[in-house]
Amino acid sequence: MAAATAAGGDWTVVRRRGRRRGDAPPTASLPDAPPPLPVSPVPWSPSDPSVDPARVSRLVDRARAAISRLAASRLYRRLLLPDSPLRRRLALLAPTRLSVLGVGSFESSPAARLQLALAALLRRDLLPDAAADLFDPVLSAAECAAAAALGFSVPSLNDGCRRRVEEATLFYMPHCEASLYDALLAANWVSPAQLRRVCLLGNSFRRYALQVEENRSVPAATAAHVLAAARFVWEERVDEVGYVDDDDWFARAFNETSWHFFELDDDVDLAAAIAGGRR
Repeated sequence: MAAATAAGGDWTVVRRRGRRRGDAPPTASLPDAPPPLPVSPVPWSPSDPSVDPARVSRLVDRARAAISRLAASRLYRRLLLPDSPLRRRLALLAPTRLSVLGVGSFESSPAARLQLALAALLRRDLLPDAAADLFDPVLSAAECAAAAALGFSVPSLNDGCRRRVEEATLFYMPHCEASLYDALLAANWVSPAQLRRVCLLGNSFRRYALQVEENRSVPAATAAHVLAAARFVWEERVDEVGYVDDDDWFARAFNETSWHFFELDDDVDLAAAIAGGRR
């Protein structure tokens, strides 16, 4: 199915074929506005409730194949460099939870399977003691069962990414809408100490800021928290030149993806930062 999925509380644009992106690339036309996010958590269950054990087994096998493929890649070996700035920051933050939001349908999309594989590897190699959850409103019951088999719990509430953290948390949000990143930041825009608990792996904030400067992204222009955070966030791209393997699906899965750490002092006025971003 090539058309986008968008229904009752769904908040990820997913296409069954081709590129699955939150905001359009610079050379493409701008996407339609995403469906509104739930203001408060709403009960959720898969729209496809069937759980065929054979289907689940195939999904788990395909996910594990993607994990093996990604583990052998240049891109992933770079993440494991022991004394890199990224590893040092992760060690200082010491996340005790990994939340994977907006991964899409990993049954139908090879790119989504690679994104799921990265989440599984991050937990295995960098966050072995962390709790892990995974959510996207488009997931089927079979995908939920496969995620559970891979060690991820699936919540029964759709919070629209308005998730205030109570512990240091790594959020992996591959190619989501700008509004989803903004909702997560808004929920934690309480104090600098609260924001410092968040690490976000997702679309590049610097790229969003550039798109807004060049009037190329209406959705990003309304993401006030993302644009404000871009001024003090430490960002490192996953797909630096020379580190993405020569594979089209790797490019689709990880292009324009960055690590974001919120490194701000306690005296930063977050309300003023938002006001400044709206000028």
